[in-house]
Amino acid sequence: MSNFKRGDLIFLSKPYVYVLNSNQRGKRCDYCFLKNDDLKRCSQCTFLYFCGRNCQRKAWDIHKNECKYIMKASPKQPSASMRLISQIFFKIKKYGYDEPYEEIHGRKVSFRTLMSHAAEIKRNGKACQQMVALIGTLKDYIGQCNIPPTEEFIEIFGKMCINTFSICDSEMQSIGSGIYLGASVFDHSCQPDAEVVFDGTNLSVRAVRDIPHSDISQIFISYIEQLQLTKDRQEQLSEQYYFDCQCSRCTSTYYEKLMTKLAEDAVNAEEQLEKSNQELKRIKQMKKDNVSASQIYSACMQELVNQDKIFADTHICRIKILEIAFDACIENNQWADAITLGNQLTELYKLYYGPYHPNLGIHFFKLGKIQNFQNLMSAAEHNLFQAEEVLKVTHGTKHPLYQDLLKIIMETQTCISVNKEEEI
Repeated sequence: MSNFKRGDLIFLSKPYVYVLNSNQRGKRCDYCFLKNDDLKRCSQCTFLYFCGRNCQRKAWDIHKNECKYIMKASPKQPSASMRLISQIFFKIKKYGYDEPYEEIHGRKVSFRTLMSHAAEIKRNGKACQQMVALIGTLKDYIGQCNIPPTEEFIEIFGKMCINTFSICDSEMQSIGSGIYLGASVFDHSCQPDAEVVFDGTNLSVRAVRDIPHSDISQIFISYIEQLQLTKDRQEQLSEQYYFDCQCSRCTSTYYEKLMTKLAEDAVNAEEQLEKSNQELKRIKQMKKDNVSASQIYSACMQELVNQDKIFADTHICRIKILEIAFDACIENNQWADAITLGNQLTELYKLYYGPYHPNLGIHFFKLGKIQNFQNLMSAAEHNLFQAEEVLKVTHGTKHPLYQDLLKIIMETQTCISVNKEEEI
């Protein structure tokens, strides 16, 4: 009998330190991370935004340390990484390395117990350059007196780099960064036993399959996006976390063959692959440059035409273009096109993510909402039920996203009932 059944909450964690991404400032509260059209600036530094006095008061224990330095640095603005490591310094100065801590199934985790990979960082030229640059900017921001000695700084820097989680919104888009002490004990697998999701700044780890034990050291989450080629996953894990993954996903060639599969009559495939990779980079840059959704959609559709006789439908390049095109359709209110592309992505997500993954559940939810809006109620109901099946496992039934989903399902079923009555 399993100690954790699929959908069980394994661990709930609150952040040790956290910061909102710079591109979200003014859109979300810097304390609770909720979107708000009526945010209030901090009256002193005028840099951070809050829902109101309640959030500002709760944030003050941490913000009061940085507030004066933000004011002093103005008009320069500290980066998210500068703010995150500064918060760590201030927290250690106030509480030491052993407080606060989180307990996870009998194991006490404090900042002291986190891994740093300091030795590897010292041998990593790129990491050393980042560290030197960060020290320089921190001197101007919080002053030399607040920066620990070199060896201690390397330990703290390493622990921050290794243990920082990307805090995501309800669509699994990054909106911030934070260190979660208890959650840091979970090791990585590209074929994980559990998934991490966020509700504001709270992190939860839920089982996505039955786990026949309660040994936390043998329960795995994924540190990175799983929908990548093995070599790209391995490269990211090695550069950022200093280990080579030997999970079943990395040692098998099954998914790799599907992600690199060519069309049966493909000609000049290597040349086309290089062109496709360059075009994907160009289209991603278009998104960063805030090029219009219609232009991005056109570029994606042209690229899909170019790929047609070269790549199989399961090819990774094709999937990445489909994802961008789908998002562009939603942004541009091209609902019929979004449904067509969304249906293609559904089968690919089921193939590569498996039956219980946040991205699959959220995709079902998006597609169902679009179909609901287009009055395609039967199709909407089907996808919304699929979303419910996934999200109750990955997010739990109390998560705001799951609650929103139930409301849409009820609306859809009501419309179907009304339509049937009218037909009668």
